Amino acid sequence: MVTKRGAVVAGVAAAAVGLAILTPALHPLEWIEPGSASEATRTPAAPETTPPPPRISAAERVRLQRALNTVVAEGSSGAVAELVETNEGGSDTWNGVAGVADRTTGEPVDPEAHFRIASLSKPFAAAALLQLVGEGKAGLDDPVERHLPGVVEGGDAITLRMLLSHTSGLFSFNRAMPSVLDDRDRVWRPEELVRVANEQGPVFEPGTDVAYSNTNYVLVAMVIEAITGQPYDEVVRQRILEPLDLTETYIPRDSAMPEPAMHAYLAVRPYAGAERQPVDITEFNPTRWYGTAQLVSTVSDVNRFYSALFGGQVLDDEMLTEMLEIQATDDEGVGYGLGPRHYTLTCGVKVWMHSGNIPGYRNWTVHSETRHFTMFQARYVANPDPPAWSAIETVMCPDPAAPQTEPTPTDFPSEQVTGPEMEQGAG
Repeated sequence: MVTKRGAVVAGVAAAAVGLAILTPALHPLEWIEPGSASEATRTPAAPETTPPPPRISAAERVRLQRALNTVVAEGSSGAVAELVETNEGGSDTWNGVAGVADRTTGEPVDPEAHFRIASLSKPFAAAALLQLVGEGKAGLDDPVERHLPGVVEGGDAITLRMLLSHTSGLFSFNRAMPSVLDDRDRVWRPEELVRVANEQGPVFEPGTDVAYSNTNYVLVAMVIEAITGQPYDEVVRQRILEPLDLTETYIPRDSAMPEPAMHAYLAVRPYAGAERQPVDITEFNPTRWYGTAQLVSTVSDVNRFYSALFGGQVLDDEMLTEMLEIQATDDEGVGYGLGPRHYTLTCGVKVWMHSGNIPGYRNWTVHSETRHFTMFQARYVANPDPPAWSAIETVMCPDPAAPQTEPTPTDFPSEQVTGPEMEQGAG
């Protein structure tokens, strides 16, 4: 395992995190201990009596809605969320919306609104590549150079495993990209994005540290294309979207958004010294995040994908166990698998999760033994994370303290800020 401090510890299994994963709602339980690469998925013996389905109480539904209202009140124009609670007997679902979908018209948020899901896209790519590995068409320890000769500097020392786990040392290309506002309809080729990273040089030697880099997943998509001879979006559609019936999930090739769409905004100054004003950033060409943050989806489809992924419906036992083996841990305690990330909440609940950050949008998907939660924000502040984390803790932790007051979403404040993390995104 690679720590953020650069130490390499061989043979540490992610079973140490001790998290079991559930199948999606209405399917039998399958338990997987991350990191036990030699052990297959286990299905426990059926209980003598099936428990009743879980029930999300009325009081908890109120508490969840208050948390979502706070997310909007403290830096988002709108938000939508879905919680699915499961057990052996079935499932129960809560859906919530807050704010508006369009600041100009005041249109309310649709529970099935389409968002750009940003880096929640990465595990889709990881799953497609791991399927190919499971079929013997590639190996996790293959050097990138074997599949993409001459594309990335140092590719002979960077493995597919390193790409998936962010231990390659490659510079994240988006940190040196022009603002999306400069040319929002430009079509970017993946080779152009990798070239940006090559020009910046590596941030550490491959396999010696961990640093989140979007360049890794541009290369994952390119490797998938090299192996299959098909466009990346077609591979994901055929292998992931169609089998899971994710009919509201797309990898768009142009700037348009399917309806109903959640509008997104950046707060920018029209000229020096002016107050920041909201600029609609909903439509832009997502090829500037090729393979790393391209997908458009709904909370229901995202929840369905991740639940199916952790439930063993996307990968075979061996590949799912590989995916959930912690490869590296950063200074914040985030464990990096081959796609998803592992985290322990302040209440001690262990979750598999991913977050997404793209101009105008901030997204989260968080999964524990019994709860599957996805939340999308149309954010307009540089750091909308504190209220979002509070909402996640409210949803995922047992018996959270209910807030004393219910916030009301406010108008677009003049003091909002914008910066590289808002415009470059894909975090």
